[in-house]
Amino acid sequence: MTRKKFFSLFFILIISFVFIRIYQHNLIIKLNYENQRFERKKEILKQKKNHMLAKFYTLRDFKRVKKIAQKEFGLKELRLSQIKTLKTNLIKG
Repeated sequence: MTRKKFFSLFFILIISFVFIRIYQHNLIIKLNYENQRFERKKEILKQKKNHMLAKFYTLRDFKRVKKIAQKEFGLKELRLSQIKTLKTNLIKG
């Protein structure tokens, strides 16, 4: 192998390694941007979840449910005198 061929092969090898490193670096940058986008999306979803949980607990509030039952459906609270119990005799066999 002549000296000229050796240097040309060496030069091509170095250039190819440089392009491989640039390609790897670009992939890392692309993955970092994708990771940031997913993190932002995750934060937005967490905020939506917390908002929906807060809304769920306010809708489920006992005082609110009681008020709706009294106003919209005309229901009233039961007095103890209105409650009847049934006793059944068990037949022993």
